[in-house]
Amino acid sequence: MKKLLFLIPLIIGCSSPKEKSEFDKLAEYEGNYEYVNKTTLDIIASELDSTLYAVVDKAKYPLKHIALDSFANIADIPVVFERDKSNRVIGYKTDGQVFKLITSDIVKSEMFPRKELFHNPNNYVYHKPNQTADGLETGSLKKEFKNPESIIDMVKETIKGKFPDVHSILIYKNNKLVLEEYFYGYNENTPHQLRSATKPFIGGILGITIDKGFIKSEKEKLLPYFNSIYPEIANLDERKKEITIENFLMYRHGLDCENNNPESKGNEELMMQSENWVKYTLDLPMVTKSGKSSSYCTGCALTLGSLIEQATSKNIEEFAKENLFQPLGISNYEWTFEPNQASMTTFSQMYITPRDLIKLAKLFKDGGKWKDKQIISESWINKTFQMDEGDYGYLWEHKYFVIDGQRYNSYLASGNGGQKINIWPELDMITVFTGGNYNSYQLYGKSTPPNEMIPNYILKAGEKPADNN
Repeated sequence: MKKLLFLIPLIIGCSSPKEKSEFDKLAEYEGNYEYVNKTTLDIIASELDSTLYAVVDKAKYPLKHIALDSFANIADIPVVFERDKSNRVIGYKTDGQVFKLITSDIVKSEMFPRKELFHNPNNYVYHKPNQTADGLETGSLKKEFKNPESIIDMVKETIKGKFPDVHSILIYKNNKLVLEEYFYGYNENTPHQLRSATKPFIGGILGITIDKGFIKSEKEKLLPYFNSIYPEIANLDERKKEITIENFLMYRHGLDCENNNPESKGNEELMMQSENWVKYTLDLPMVTKSGKSSSYCTGCALTLGSLIEQATSKNIEEFAKENLFQPLGISNYEWTFEPNQASMTTFSQMYITPRDLIKLAKLFKDGGKWKDKQIISESWINKTFQMDEGDYGYLWEHKYFVIDGQRYNSYLASGNGGQKINIWPELDMITVFTGGNYNSYQLYGKSTPPNEMIPNYILKAGEKPADNN
């Protein structure tokens, strides 16, 4: 899911006054400021790259300098800081709105991957992950991979800054957590925002809803479940009436909804400007018959989350806590599902620790079972992963790499910024990345670091022969 325009990454590049370093000049803007919808943001200067960042919900977005106190966002909308008669910064103006500085006393985000090792990355020493009471067995990277040095090199390169804003890297191989590394001040106790990587887990919660009989089948028609709250649906025709729950699970909705298409009426940015994101999605016009081809649409997952609430007569957070998170022993997480403008800065996304992401992925990898308890039916998991090459299953995506003629298949939960949860069934492996490279493709025309790190380091580490494990 995307951030608001003001928060899309921007870059600094200006000459510094002789009496101050570039970093010191940028530090004049630091502080906590008012922001939209009665929220706040922090402005922080980074010593690492002499860049000024806006930080919202722990996500940082660089600001591009134009002249004096003027900056601009990706849409070239000015962001102008204001000063008082004493030349102190007191706020900023953007897009016709004025936001005041609340305080200059803030806790600054960590801007280095690992400050103590940044200039000496070769001093990094691999350690087996700590064994905790969370139910995950730990093991040695060196015992599970033929060439573990490839993965160790990846960690060192991350420490050096080659892969900026990667917040965590975890590898679970042969039923053991063998790598657990954190950067930029994150640690094993920090719930990380998932962005769109939340969606596949909504699919799992829907599976539980059906397993428990609240919904008869995903083959049922979708719209009747919303008749009581949305008695009038716009653009209603025979094609829309035929949409099934499964059509939304596989993004084969037939609606004019495509996230990355600015011409689509249902693209994410337009949806977020509406008051009710589910109603907005259901009101979209049809462009083709449902069930034919997939088109990635955020509104589908949000609608399915709302469907769970309609069917169970419970908030989805409560239902998920009772039927998914508690059975997995997951308690250190945050989730407020509110698909409307109240979620403009949080997007109704989950915040979960990377170790718990391993547990959730393991649940799917192991046919819906955790510690001999069936949490999601095996039949639902099987249907989840019955997907065409490069397409979508039940809100999961098929992702594969080809290296030296060998194909590596995975099931992927992906979120803006570099949130990547990959299940590698043929390798008996799960990889988890969290990060802060938000909107990197739109800004820089390149994908997030995990798309380079996975094929060039992890998959090249090679499987160790079974008799040597």
